Amino acid sequence: MRQFIKDNYNGVMDAKYNPLRHIPNQDTRNVIMLALMCMWCVIFSVWAGAMILLPASIFFHALLLFGLLVTVGTFELAKKQKVK
Repeated sequence: MRQFIKDNYNGVMDAKYNPLRHIPNQDTRNVIMLALMCMWCVIFSVWAGAMILLPASIFFHALLLFGLLVTVGTFELAKKQKVK
């Protein structure tokens, strides 16, 4: 199991083992790995932020839908009233 974890880690994180090993220039490999690292940091930060803010988002969307339903219901009731 330990070897499995080590192999999978090296397959992604170590430029000697991952597909970037085919790029001969070491500096280019480092820049690409840095760009990938930054991309994944942003992805996980946004994901974590969405998980934290999800209840607030659900609440405010529900509030918006409630307001729309009340407005539509009021307009429908007003249409049914006969003007004398």
